[in-house]
Amino acid sequence: MLPRRLQPLTTIALIPMSLFIPNILSLPLVAGNADWNQFDVCITQIAQYGVEQDKAALACSDALIPKELSQCVTMIYRATPIAGDDALNACYQVRRPIDLGHCVADIYNAIPNLSLTSTKNRTTTAKEPSLSTLLTSCRASLRPGYYSECVIAVNRNLPDITPTQALNKCLAAEDFPRALFPVYEQ
Repeated sequence: MLPRRLQPLTTIALIPMSLFIPNILSLPLVAGNADWNQFDVCITQIAQYGVEQDKAALACSDALIPKELSQCVTMIYRATPIAGDDALNACYQVRRPIDLGHCVADIYNAIPNLSLTSTKNRTTTAKEPSLSTLLTSCRASLRPGYYSECVIAVNRNLPDITPTQALNKCLAAEDFPRALFPVYEQ
């Protein structure tokens, strides 16, 4: 046991020293340039995927959150053979680009028949019917997260349906289908 006079000193000694030292790891590290901002990062990331820098600069300067735009393009480009230009066009047209990226990537990875229609080279554009339809339908959906879950479930549980039919069936779904909730005449 310590004498009563030394007990307050031991309490102070137990306080972690990290509280007194600034946390250096919390500072952002940027290679070579200390004044990078989210627009610089957006333009640089999108240009990596074959998009011209002028087009990337225009899209990033117009974006509400440039980081989300570049993340969307990155997700689509890495998960699918869709070209960077097509991914940028789709991501640019939606309010929630990250949701679009997840929608396209999730459906593409979950439905093997979509993979069979694509080619292996990276310059593939979204001209193939299924990839073009996938990109367009995820973009047109108001809730891409629920849409991708619907497409995956319909395709998994209905073996006779094609991927394009599953995309269209989930996109045409209504909040209140007339067969379940009929309209009564007054």
